[in-house]
Amino acid sequence: MSLDLPNLAPQIQSAGAKIALEMAALGERLPQAVGALRASSGIDSETLQAKLARAGDRWPGAIPTTDDLAKSIAPPALQTPLHVFGADGSQIPPDRHAAAMYYLINIGSLHYIAGSGRAPSASSTPSLYSGNEELYLEDGGLIGSEIVSARRDIAEMAELARLANSCHGEPSLALLDNGLILWLALQVQGQQRKSADALLKEYLHGMDSIRRSGAALAGVIDRPRHANVLALLHLLDLPLDKIDTDRLQATPYLGLTDRGLFAQVLAEGHRSISFIYASPINRDFKAAGHEVAFFYYRPPGVKDPMRVEVPTWVADSPELMARVHSGLVEQGLTTAGFPYVLARAHELAVVSQAERQTVAGLFEESLLAHGLHPERSHKQTAKAWLTSRRRHSL
Repeated sequence: MSLDLPNLAPQIQSAGAKIALEMAALGERLPQAVGALRASSGIDSETLQAKLARAGDRWPGAIPTTDDLAKSIAPPALQTPLHVFGADGSQIPPDRHAAAMYYLINIGSLHYIAGSGRAPSASSTPSLYSGNEELYLEDGGLIGSEIVSARRDIAEMAELARLANSCHGEPSLALLDNGLILWLALQVQGQQRKSADALLKEYLHGMDSIRRSGAALAGVIDRPRHANVLALLHLLDLPLDKIDTDRLQATPYLGLTDRGLFAQVLAEGHRSISFIYASPINRDFKAAGHEVAFFYYRPPGVKDPMRVEVPTWVADSPELMARVHSGLVEQGLTTAGFPYVLARAHELAVVSQAERQTVAGLFEESLLAHGLHPERSHKQTAKAWLTSRRRHSL
C-alpha cells in the first residue's frame, strides 16, 4: 500500500469538521441571498445599466432579461411528437509514454421521439487522430488536453447538427451534456491562438447548422458551481459610486451557489427567468449570433436545480423555450431529473480502461504489421512490470 492511511485519517477528520462548520455558516447566509433576490425584482433599468457599466467587462455576473428576478415559471404542455436527441463524448488523450502517438474521440448519441412509441436510435462513433498535422501545433509542440477536449466538444456539436438536420424541420430539441461556451479561447495563448480560433469557428459552424434546422439547442449542467446570479445580487446592493474591483470581490455570498439559491425559489418542474452570461468569451459568441444565456430548472422530485444554457435565439423565442422546458420535464421522468437521452449518450460514449488497453494493443499490432517495432517509454515499461509483479506475487 502506497497511501499512508493512518497518517491521512486525522487530516480527513479535521477536514470534515471544518466543512461542517462552513456548511452551517452558508446555511445562515442563504436566507439573506433569497431575500436579496426577491427584493431585487422590479429594479430600474437605468440603474441596472449604470451599475453594469461600472462593473466592467470582466465582471463574472449575470445580466437579467427581465426585472422579475425571483419569478418561478411553470412548465408548458409537451407538444408531441418531439424529436429529442443528446450527444456526449469521451477521449483517449495522446500519451508520450505509449508505443505510438495518437488520440481517440468517441461520440455517443441517442435520438428519441417523444410521443411516438418508437424505440430510440443509438449511435457510437469513434475517430482516431494520429497524423502529425493532428498531433502537433504551429510551434511544434504536442497538442494539450484542452485542444483534445475542444475537438470532442466540436464533434458533439456536429453530431447534434447531423441529427437536427435529419428531422427535416419537424419539432426537435438538441441537448448537450455540458455548457455551450467553448472555453478553449481562454485556455491557450500565443502560438496556439491560431488553432484555437479555427476550432472556435468550427464549433460555431455546428451551432449555425442547428439554428438553420429549426431545432432548439440547450446545454445541461448538473450540480453547477456557478455564482453569477449571486454576483448580480451583490452588485445591485452596492451604491453606484462604491462599485470597484475590491468591493465586487468582497461578496457576502462567498461559498454559496446559484443552484442553492434557486433551490429555495423554484417549484418542482419550474424554471427561472433567463440571464445573459457576462463573460468576455461570450462576446465572441454574440458576434457570431450565438450569445449564451442561461436559466435554472428544477426537475420534478429533485431538490437541486440544474443550470441550462441556451443561445439567445432560443431564449428570445417563446416557442423554442417552451420546447426546451417541456422537453426537459419529459426527459427526466425516468432518470431522476437528468435527461434520458444524455444519460444514454454518456453510456454510448464512455471508453473503459479495458477498451483503452485494447486500442493500444491493436495499435502496436498494426505498427508491427507494417514493419515497425514500437517501444514504450522506460517509465511505461517499468509501471507495467511492477503492476504485473504485484499481481503475481506470492
